Amino acid sequence: MSVNWVEVKRAFFPIKDYEDFQKRWQASLSYAFVKKTYNYSMPRLAEFTRLCLGGDPRGRYGDYANKLIQIINELQQAEVKDILELWSHVENRQKFGDFSKESGIEAVDLAMLLKYLSYWFIPTEKYLSGLIRPADHLEAAVQALRSAGIRTNLELLQQGLTAAGRKALAEKSGLPETVITDLTNRADLSRMPWASKATISNIIGAGYGSLAALAKAEPEKLYSDFFSYGKAIGKNLKMGNEIESSHRIAKIVPAILE
Repeated sequence: MSVNWVEVKRAFFPIKDYEDFQKRWQASLSYAFVKKTYNYSMPRLAEFTRLCLGGDPRGRYGDYANKLIQIINELQQAEVKDILELWSHVENRQKFGDFSKESGIEAVDLAMLLKYLSYWFIPTEKYLSGLIRPADHLEAAVQALRSAGIRTNLELLQQGLTAAGRKALAEKSGLPETVITDLTNRADLSRMPWASKATISNIIGAGYGSLAALAKAEPEKLYSDFFSYGKAIGKNLKMGNEIESSHRIAKIVPAILE
């Protein structure tokens, strides 16, 4: 079974190509907390996919979820135990092609699953400046952390997972612990798929300053708080993708902050 790399590239789109995917995962899996937290078994990954995509209230991803779960089941039948073992089979083009041939799983299907995992599951690096709006009061804090060697969400999360870690970051950067905690919570919210700076700012502005608080929110109160915040800033934050999806996904994204 030879790999048609043109079709594989098409399946990865909008990821540029296989090397771009490879670079993304290498960067993400270089963080110990990502390796530990996201090393799901295949059955657990299938359940996450069912809840993440299959749980969409408007039913937009039903067929997509079913196809992905089918591929995950094929991986399990090929005796792939977990995410890290999957990565060991696809970490370069040669291994990807060999694994597709040996397992009998179509290369395009593997690419489809890996793209899904890249966008919906494995957290990717984002600059801290991309988590705040222009002229935000946290701009100076982001600059202070950059000077302390921390530029991205994953760097901040790795060092700020615990209260002791956040205290150490405050001492290192000269920032108040409350500011470090605020930025760490923004970085935590950025682990949700497709979470933009606008979505993160709206969640926090509505009164939900952490992923845990969002996950625990009562739906009716959440909607009311979003509407009230939207009115205060002159926007109509309707119940829809931003509110419903963020609340639903927050409940299934693995918790990491202590």
